[in-house]
Amino acid sequence: MFFLAESHNTGDSTPYLQAEGARMRELQQAGIVETVFLKADRSGAIILLRAADAAAARDALSSLPLVVNGITSFGEFTEVIPVDAARGAQA
Repeated sequence: MFFLAESHNTGDSTPYLQAEGARMRELQQAGIVETVFLKADRSGAIILLRAADAAAARDALSSLPLVVNGITSFGEFTEVIPVDAARGAQA
């Protein structure tokens, strides 16, 4: 299953960015995190991830240093379905 998660920063992320990047790479290499988009105003991120269910998706992102240190939080995890643009149907 795929999920979209949106984070909301409430503090200064600067001291944790190196560790955050390292953990995000681990999650990408494990096939959990597919894509990360930084919000243009840097108030958080939008993350596309693959997990068995929303709880597993939340558990994976709870290991991020920004979450562990209370700098960012995630609201709802929305299940999304890939679409085959060529066919105009669910993949």
